[in-house]
Amino acid sequence: MTTVADTSSTLPRNRAHIARRAGPRLGIVALGRIAAAALILGAVAVLARLLGEMQPDDLTSLIGDEYLHRVIRFTLVQAGLSTLLSVLLAVPVARALARQSSFSLGCFALGRIPLRGLLLRLFSLPLVMPSLVAIFGVVDIYGQQGLVAHLADPLSQATGWAIAWPSIYGLSGILIAHVFFNLPLAVRLLLPAWGGIPAETWRLAAQLGMSGGQVFRLIEVPLLRRALPQIAATVFMLCFTSFAIVLTLGGGPRASTMEVAIFQAIRFDADLPRAGLLALVELGLCLAVGLACRGLARRMDLGGGFGRPLWRHDATTRIARWGDGAWIAFAALFIVTPEAALLLDGLAGFTQALPWRALVQAAALGLGLSLTAGSLATLTGFLLAGAATAPDDPRSFLLRAPRRLLRRIAQSGQALAGLLPLAFSPMVLGMGLYLWISDAANSAWLGGLFGGDDPDSLAADLWPVAGIILLNAAMAVPYTMTLLLPALDRARSQHDTLCLELGISGWRRFTLIDWPVLRPQIGTAMALATSLGLGDLVGISLFGNPDLKTLGILLYEQLGAYRLSEAATTALLLLVTVLIVYSGLERLIGGKAGR
Repeated sequence: MTTVADTSSTLPRNRAHIARRAGPRLGIVALGRIAAAALILGAVAVLARLLGEMQPDDLTSLIGDEYLHRVIRFTLVQAGLSTLLSVLLAVPVARALARQSSFSLGCFALGRIPLRGLLLRLFSLPLVMPSLVAIFGVVDIYGQQGLVAHLADPLSQATGWAIAWPSIYGLSGILIAHVFFNLPLAVRLLLPAWGGIPAETWRLAAQLGMSGGQVFRLIEVPLLRRALPQIAATVFMLCFTSFAIVLTLGGGPRASTMEVAIFQAIRFDADLPRAGLLALVELGLCLAVGLACRGLARRMDLGGGFGRPLWRHDATTRIARWGDGAWIAFAALFIVTPEAALLLDGLAGFTQALPWRALVQAAALGLGLSLTAGSLATLTGFLLAGAATAPDDPRSFLLRAPRRLLRRIAQSGQALAGLLPLAFSPMVLGMGLYLWISDAANSAWLGGLFGGDDPDSLAADLWPVAGIILLNAAMAVPYTMTLLLPALDRARSQHDTLCLELGISGWRRFTLIDWPVLRPQIGTAMALATSLGLGDLVGISLFGNPDLKTLGILLYEQLGAYRLSEAATTALLLLVTVLIVYSGLERLIGGKAGR
């Protein structure tokens, strides 16, 4: 008869036997590091292409440029304030949505309307909404002639106080627009972290009689220390590289940022080396702040649960319900009112004749491109997150070298690859990718292979499509990695030991163990990455042609021609398409848990 001691003594031999039986293979660690290397090499290639014609005097003039110094200071100030406001407001809003896991509104005709799910869907729109579209809604509500300013007039007359509503143009307008875009993003990134706490933890807190303050200090603060630095780094880099918002609401040269300076160097000066140098400065500043924020993160190990329905005792008191309701109402009013303004303007445009055939073709093309880019971004983010959370696997060919330096370099490369697409200027990345693809299409060996000299050849059709897909996928990788990283870390901490003992690994482990647990997060990542591609303007404007038009580029052309009512309708169709695609993918891939 085998005793417990005999069984425990055979565990190391069983692990060695499993490793020998599996043999060396290309695991997720190796694939993740290959993906990280591809992203880093791609960024280096883009910069090398732009800096190829640089002269020694260009660097000297850039260092002594006082205008650039002022631009850097303003960029850091607006990005820092935008991040601080977005993250500080996102914490109580996300906590309220996590505590009140279900709330609805009674309606005589429709019954109970699930408001929480609807609100989260509406929160998803700013994440994928083209900046030019959202700015119109923000100005309609928060501008000097907007709804809030008109509501302030009766208050001013009743109190006798002269309330001067501030201008939407300048730093205040930039901050409002950035919070409008990034508050929902921070909330959506925080909710999976709260959802990762097992229901048994809350039941134990209830049995111990913890108050709301104790729950926040002992359970939620460690959770925030784990999640907030990475989210803050993401929001900071988005605000740092913001372009359309600053260009539209900046109000002049005093509110210029690095991205606007890069745009001027490319568009007006045709100075690609200067744009490349500015991109290097921007990249260095973003990476320094981003890596510093991620270095503040602290690991939070939680025990596994049984997947029971979530119940929190601290959410049942009247004070908690009223407080959570106030935060949810504030966020709903702040985010939904600009979207409602866009809805009203878009519905008014249906009274005129619309180019329905062009709209349907543009929507179908954008959906195909964004689905492909979203799939590629989700796969890349999964590999990067899996490699970042996986322990050193002795079977991986990249880790068989005993030198620790190589392992540290590989781990640093993974962290850098996850930050690069956010820290990199989208315009520089798109321009460099466009130049490289144009060079490849016109090259003698590769272009000739596909008939690149013929405008009707296969290459003439494939290169623009490949450029759009690659650019959109690269820009979505940080989002997918951020969404999947906590879920993969939690799944590995809960299942690695058991899977090792049972000999379950590879594809079999993914289908049997990981997929049911990771399915909601994978669905959210895929939905977000695809929706970002639907709202793309940079890629389609660089690589597009008369045969490649999405709803985003049609909207841009209509705005440029001052067909504002038609543009409002196109914007509404784009938002409806994004909402349907996001909800459908999250439900289809994420299952019943995807929401």
